[in-house]
Amino acid sequence: MSVPASHVDEGLKLTADGEVVFYEIALKNVPDGANAVVRFRDGPMGSTTRWANKTWDHLACQMTGQSRSSEEEKNRPTLRLMNPVGIFNDAAFQGRFDGAVLQKFTVLRAHLERGLAISDNEIWFIGRVKDLISGQSIGFELRALSDVPEQIIPARMFIPPEFPFVTL
Repeated sequence: MSVPASHVDEGLKLTADGEVVFYEIALKNVPDGANAVVRFRDGPMGSTTRWANKTWDHLACQMTGQSRSSEEEKNRPTLRLMNPVGIFNDAAFQGRFDGAVLQKFTVLRAHLERGLAISDNEIWFIGRVKDLISGQSIGFELRALSDVPEQIIPARMFIPPEFPFVTL
């Protein structure tokens, strides 16, 4: 029995195609008439994806340091975006990313292909621009909703112990 070529191709990819992640940044202090929302997903530059009646540009991006804990630890993941020809430089220097709201939408590829607006949503604030390399990349330090001066407290989360029924 031979393995279908599509399965072999999928097995050799560096990232799986089962989920598609969309990002939306609502910028702060934007003058009237300017675009206040940046929508993107990881993918080849110059392409777009239509989902949830919105157009999402393709932009190389990577989110690292994301974890969940029932302890009081405050997680501060990092989002790094490609910054071709310095398109984000002006917004960064003018402080439009400071305190901006970042939403992450994780969508199953099957739902995307059928046009269903079903997703797993996560929300952070951009704490600060961590680094900016003009023409190459921009990195943001993300903060939880409860980790900013205004403190918008999310619903409580209970994560049971890893082995709740083990006794000696």
